[in-house]
Amino acid sequence: MTKAMRILGVPFLAMKVLNSLLVVAVLLAAALVVGPLSLAPLSAAEPDRPNLSLTTLAGEDFDLGRQRGHVVVVHFWATWCPQCTEEMPQLQSFFEHYRERGVEVIAVSQDRSRDIDEVHHMMHQMKMTYPVAMSHTASRNTFGEQVMLPVTYVIDSQGVLRAELRPKTQPVSEAALARIVEPLLIVGAK
Repeated sequence: MTKAMRILGVPFLAMKVLNSLLVVAVLLAAALVVGPLSLAPLSAAEPDRPNLSLTTLAGEDFDLGRQRGHVVVVHFWATWCPQCTEEMPQLQSFFEHYRERGVEVIAVSQDRSRDIDEVHHMMHQMKMTYPVAMSHTASRNTFGEQVMLPVTYVIDSQGVLRAELRPKTQPVSEAALARIVEPLLIVGAK
């Protein structure tokens, strides 16, 4: 027992527990302040290769696993999400500039199946020309349930998850997507 513990009359085990709790509290506070971080490129030793298979509103099958050779941007959104609608013009502009270079974009709506008319209306209003699907049509989705929207993932030409964009950490903009995608296009071209 240290002199300070003897003076305070605190047993050694209680002091260790308090120190551990203090460390946990500091780590939790730091996580709350920093928020979720973008994913850095993952190592080749343990790549994160997400799976997503669903049917677009145009009736076409989309399978992320069959997109090898293409950089793919997967955007989860909903019609009731104001930040989602703010990002849509940026995503559309990015798609218009990069689709000729083999970049694929798909927007996956988290709206309820009964709200499909609202999704179609939003597509028309936002002049979305990239494929859109409803999440409930997914036969496979290893991205998991998206509890905070919007969220956008960038997958490289080998199917490896390379970036995650969220409004609080790295919002979607044409410039932000270009900074992430350009190096992936160069690597994919080699």
